[in-house]
This record gives sequence, C-alpha cells and structure tokens, in this order.
Amino acid sequence: MTLIAATISISVSTGIRILIGAQADLVTIIVRLVLPFLIAIPLGLIWFSRMERLDHAYRDLMKRTTELARRASTDPLTGLLNRRSFAEQFDLALSHGVKGGFLIADVDYLKPINDRHGHLVGDEAIVSAAIALREVLGDSSLVARIGGDEFCGFVPLERSGDPEQLFVRICKRAAREFRERTGLAEPELSLSCGFALCRQGQTFRDMIAQTDDSLYSRKRQRRPRAAA
Repeated sequence: MTLIAATISISVSTGIRILIGAQADLVTIIVRLVLPFLIAIPLGLIWFSRMERLDHAYRDLMKRTTELARRASTDPLTGLLNRRSFAEQFDLALSHGVKGGFLIADVDYLKPINDRHGHLVGDEAIVSAAIALREVLGDSSLVARIGGDEFCGFVPLERSGDPEQLFVRICKRAAREFRERTGLAEPELSLSCGFALCRQGQTFRDMIAQTDDSLYSRKRQRRPRAAA
C-alpha cells in the first residue's frame, strides 16, 4: 500500500510539474518522496489492524454460531442428540435407503434411585446409560435421549447383530459406569430395551410405536425390586 501510494503521489506531482513547467528543487523532491510513506504507513497499519479485528470477529461469530447449533441439536445432560434432531436425521437416513435397526431403551427403577439417593445420583444413572449406549452402538449409529430416562438409537444393519447380545452389553457397560461414577455397589443399574428392524418408508413415530410394545413387554417380565 505504501509503495502504491508513493508511486501515485510521485507520478501525479511529476506530471503536474511537467505540465506547468515548474522546476523541482531538492526540498520538493525529498518531500515528494518521503511524504507518501509518512501518510501511507500509518493508514496501512490502521487498515490492516481493522481487517484483522474484523477477521477475528467473524471467526468468533462462526464459533458461537456452531456452538449454538450444536446445543440446539443435543441434550445438555448427556451430549446425545435430542429428540428433534434424532427424528430429522433418522427420517433422512431411511428416505435414502439406509438399512438398520431401531432401539429404544429406558433406565430401570430410576424413581427409587432418585428417592433413595437423590436426583444427582439419578442424573449419574442417566449419564451412565447414555455412555453405555454411545460406546456399545458405536460412532456409526445415531443415539438420542428422547425423554427423562428414555433413549433411542438407529443402528446400521452391519452393527445390529443379535439384539439380545446388544442389550446385555449395554446393561453391563451402564452398570460398570454407574458404579465407577457413584461408588455405589447397589443398586446395579440396568436398562430395558426394545428393538425392531426398520423398513423403508417408516418414520421415527412409526418406529417408536413399534418398539414400545417390545420394550414394555420386557418391563412387565422383570421382577420388582427396590433401590438399595
């Protein structure tokens, strides 16, 4: 910028001098050479400093926008997808022909845990279940918290395997995480799960209705117990 300013200034002043036939003395020549630098350098610093501030402001804005978008699509306690975001991504996957299974799960005996040990321990039960689902189902699956102690997942066909084995792994991982987080040997945290294969054309609402029957059938079969 300084060189451009100097070149323009010298060219203009030289052109004017030639047109009017004026002679340039030493002082005039020095001023004509030095003045553009004295003006352009501060202006250039101010300009680039302003551009740098604008660039930082833009980056900060994009960072905040990304964070707000992330918060809008995730559950604040567990970091899993929230219900709305999961439903959108699930419906999109099925509309593109992605094959897989739909899993629904909830934490067993959460109310007795809350009543006996407090809601902070109840939160640890929810977080432990979320960690177990995310780790067992894997990064290629969609996993969401859709209610207080309710979760769901969309598992690609190649990862679904035997649902019963999947349930066992989820429960074992959740129980271990809960013990580590709370130091409580009892109660042993467990989840009830339902599973169904997805068919093309089905929606999130369809799969919730279909897997609910499987989930509550399992709940009716378990023996009542109180939280220790």
